[in-house]
Amino acid sequence: MDIKSILVPCGMELRSSAGLETAIAVARLMDARITGLHCPAEPAMPWYVGAPAAIPLAPDPPSAEAEQSFIARCSAACMSCDWIVDQGPLPERLAFYSRYADLVVTGRRGGEPTDESGLPPRALGQLALSASTPLLIVPPGPERPFRPQRVLVAWNERREAGRALHGALPFLRRAKETILLTVHPPGFDDEPDHRALAYLEAHRIHADARINFATEFEAPGAILAQARALEADLLVMGAYGHARVFEQALGGATQHVLETAELPVLMVH
Repeated sequence: MDIKSILVPCGMELRSSAGLETAIAVARLMDARITGLHCPAEPAMPWYVGAPAAIPLAPDPPSAEAEQSFIARCSAACMSCDWIVDQGPLPERLAFYSRYADLVVTGRRGGEPTDESGLPPRALGQLALSASTPLLIVPPGPERPFRPQRVLVAWNERREAGRALHGALPFLRRAKETILLTVHPPGFDDEPDHRALAYLEAHRIHADARINFATEFEAPGAILAQARALEADLLVMGAYGHARVFEQALGGATQHVLETAELPVLMVH
């Protein structure tokens, strides 16, 4: 499978549309079409209105301006695009429209109170659990050129990791280097997963296997440390291999990466 349809959330202004530059870069790489999803704030209805649906919504000029800016940006990049306006919580609507896309690209909101771009980590976790397609998360700050030449795959034998590996194939085929990283507790088997390596070889992707020895609670930090040491351009991992409540209460790789990763992350639940 290749990536031919990309979904990206768009705010009122392009500077608040975190992930758009990366989505355009992926679309150019994959020769894909981009769909911008805009979810304006629902208008406040008077207290005496019993059925909001009975009053038609007036045209929203800011939304029209956002559409024009989005189309102009895609046209400047010679990208085909579509535009959707919908009401409702953005993570929920992204999850709905992900059924008709091959990839969702969105930014992660930073910790500054004035930062209104991207989604907060909690909302990204909700989206990772409910999306029908892989989720590419862009770290906060100015978007850097997206060129996934060196890809780090966080691997274990859980279903989520397998789905992430499958979803990452379009990127791995185009990367110059793929590293398959397994994090084991000390004293565990030190053999790499040859079945995963053979699977990639069947897709003509050569991967170098690495093993880090760390406890389960040290694993999130070990994964990101390896990503920094290797200067990886993209991290691929399964989302919520444990129950989400467990990860939120005791910490886990997904939660840690959602909150602190400094590179783009491709996640699949």
